[in-house]
Amino acid sequence: MRAAPLLLVALLGACAESGVDDAEPPAGPAGDAESLSAESQAGPIVATVSLTPAAPRLGDPLVLTLSVVADAGVTVEMPVFGDALGRFGIVDFTPRREAAADGGAKLTQRYTLQSPMSGHQRIPRLRVEYFDERDGQGDGKPRELLTDELAFMVASVLPEGEPSAGERPRRAAAGGGIAPRMEQLAGELRPARAPLAELQGPWLERYWPWLVAGVVVLGGAGAGFVVWLRRSEERARLTAYDRAMARLDRLRRTGLPDAGAVDGWYVELSDIVRRYIEERFALRAPELTTEEFLLEAGRSADLKRAHRELLSDFLAHCDRVKFARYSPEEDESRDALGVAERFLADTRHTEPGTPERVREAVPA
Repeated sequence: MRAAPLLLVALLGACAESGVDDAEPPAGPAGDAESLSAESQAGPIVATVSLTPAAPRLGDPLVLTLSVVADAGVTVEMPVFGDALGRFGIVDFTPRREAAADGGAKLTQRYTLQSPMSGHQRIPRLRVEYFDERDGQGDGKPRELLTDELAFMVASVLPEGEPSAGERPRRAAAGGGIAPRMEQLAGELRPARAPLAELQGPWLERYWPWLVAGVVVLGGAGAGFVVWLRRSEERARLTAYDRAMARLDRLRRTGLPDAGAVDGWYVELSDIVRRYIEERFALRAPELTTEEFLLEAGRSADLKRAHRELLSDFLAHCDRVKFARYSPEEDESRDALGVAERFLADTRHTEPGTPERVREAVPA
């Protein structure tokens, strides 16, 4: 009688030992996937851009991380979130801000991107604005930092050895075994089905009023949707114009800038025009440089050639003041403000096909 309990205890112990030996060890923390990164520094801030994975395949999500570390007393404005980053669609966006022990700050923006195609791709340069307000060191003027581009290759999803769409015709012309493949497919095809019965006249005669009514209802719904869409676009245009004019009025009330405030004054003036174009013509590209921004604006059918030339000269004049340390006279600043107002007024109601306005000269 005692042997049975002892035997049961021995069997349980053996099972417990077997479970411990066969159990997998707990997984450790996974290492970071291979990534591309680039670091840029301007004064008191350091920006790091990283992309994971470094060698993606078409369809893989791309995680782009922008990290900016700033000293205490420095205010950083990160790039504005949009619907797209260059040619990449933005699937997800996560901002984060952390305070450092020395009083500084670390700001992070994480984008989940989707590549539109395989082949050589690049992440465009990101624009970060900052204000150095440190005691005895900063001047409080707006500055900007442009990150480096990230170039990488997106691999195709075709199996290894599978010819691409452009290679298949060449293989067919060279006799690359197409005929045997066609014979194999012909053997796998199912036999043809019986022909479909034609619609009989009585059915149409019985239901034609319903068909006519359906066509009329769908036509009316389509016309109403078109009218609603046009009115929505007009309201959006007027809203963008009103916001831009309100900012211009506030800038005008501050007066023309002196030598110490000319940099910030022109930064605000160019930002008003850029934001208006982004909202008015549905261009979501706040992080692009002036050249890339003009290239995107030139693709809009609503923005006429004369307007594009006027915009190019205006932004070039503003960049000359912001980056080339050019000190304009009061008359030049007054003319630049007038050019911005005329540009907003000329493009407020522009529709495709309307005559172009004659471009007015921007101060040299």
